[in-house]
Amino acid sequence: MKTYSYLGASLLSALLIGAGSGLAQINPGGPILWPPQPPNAAPKVEIVTPQDGSMFLAPADIHIAALTACFTDTVASVEFFVGTNSLGVVTNSPRGLGGPVAWPLPDGLFWLAWTNVPTGDYALTATAKDAAGNTLTSAAVDISVVTNFPPSVVITKPKNGAVILGPADIKITAGAVDRDGGTVTQVEFFEGSTSLGVVTNTPVTYITNSHGVFPIKNTSFSLTWSNAPLGDYVLTAVATDNDGATTASKPVDISVVSNLPPKVKLIAPYNGATYVAPATVGICAAASDPDGTVASVEFFAGTNSLGVVTNSTVVTNFDGIHQQFCFTWSGAAKGSYELTAVATDNAGATSTSAPVTIKVLPPPPPSVSINTPFDREVFIAPANIWLSSMTRHFPDRVASVRYFAGTNSLGVVTNGPGFLFHWTKVPAGFYALTATAIDVSGTNIVTSAPVHITVKPKGWAIEHADTEPAAVKGGQ
Repeated sequence: MKTYSYLGASLLSALLIGAGSGLAQINPGGPILWPPQPPNAAPKVEIVTPQDGSMFLAPADIHIAALTACFTDTVASVEFFVGTNSLGVVTNSPRGLGGPVAWPLPDGLFWLAWTNVPTGDYALTATAKDAAGNTLTSAAVDISVVTNFPPSVVITKPKNGAVILGPADIKITAGAVDRDGGTVTQVEFFEGSTSLGVVTNTPVTYITNSHGVFPIKNTSFSLTWSNAPLGDYVLTAVATDNDGATTASKPVDISVVSNLPPKVKLIAPYNGATYVAPATVGICAAASDPDGTVASVEFFAGTNSLGVVTNSTVVTNFDGIHQQFCFTWSGAAKGSYELTAVATDNAGATSTSAPVTIKVLPPPPPSVSINTPFDREVFIAPANIWLSSMTRHFPDRVASVRYFAGTNSLGVVTNGPGFLFHWTKVPAGFYALTATAIDVSGTNIVTSAPVHITVKPKGWAIEHADTEPAAVKGGQ
């Protein structure tokens, strides 16, 4: 048995062989530690290696380790038992063994080497005793010492949950290895309790490279189940090794059907997309049917149907050939939504896509801003000034925009979207311009931030001809 050694002592007999191995496994790259204990926790003692259900090859050298925690007094000793027979009493801490410390060991770790263990089934326990004489016994750990490890086997094809168009010839493949260096002599395949056939081991394959010729053991066993009828089936594989030990694989459930369901996935919007209410959301799904055509796709927000689409466009891309179904969801209110698509094929089979989550945010408040003139712009009297504005996020159509210079109304414009207004013969002075927009319902009335302009006297342009900034404009 392969072992891993720490501080001159083997903490673990561990050999990982195959997916179905019952051997003990502890990572030798890190310490064995209790999780944080709550205050006033009860004393504990636990065998941490070997693990319950471990198997060893006879004659075995088994290293047993126990952890203690939460004792009021110092733990003076730990006595290890197999059944009612004592294997020995350990009083030393692992830190007292000497030698280099590869990684931290807890003070409460006690270990013992049980050597030359014959075949049999054993129940191991550990009894800890503190300095005051109080004792506590661990839960039992059951192990087995055997002369032969059973093989491991797993069905690799078809996959669990596979749906196959039938009647069909189904190739069943299993991977099988013998965990003690032996060979798997055969694998028998079953549907339920009915044998489908036995596959014996094929000859060893040899590969040659620059380093020599190397044998490769066969670990793959395949059988074809011919003309499998329609129905639901449970497949298993039983592997037998060269010593006659057997192991059954985990079952694989398959269905043989007369019509394969379609495939569908949402391709728009992307997961996590955000919109502003009232939102217009374009939803598209890619759907295909392996044995027919997709007749329709119904789109859902949660459990609410948004609509059914029967018209599609055939698209070819790296995913293959599929039908693309699109739908526009208008007026989506604020909230989070889980979108799905349900595809129905020409024979009535359905499939549901993976969900896509979107969020519709509440709309920002209505706003209006003056586009022209610019803030701090300078004109020459008598000035002709064009005013324009931009309105946003009004729930209804904007009916009008009224312009003001200070508190004086300059006029009302009803034609959008720029709401242009010509303010003529403006005398010299300083002006704070604002725009007030109102929608058709009359419920939303919004005023812009002010834009400050200056209109200079007519002679100012001549007096300051050499220094007049480019922003200064004459009468228009």
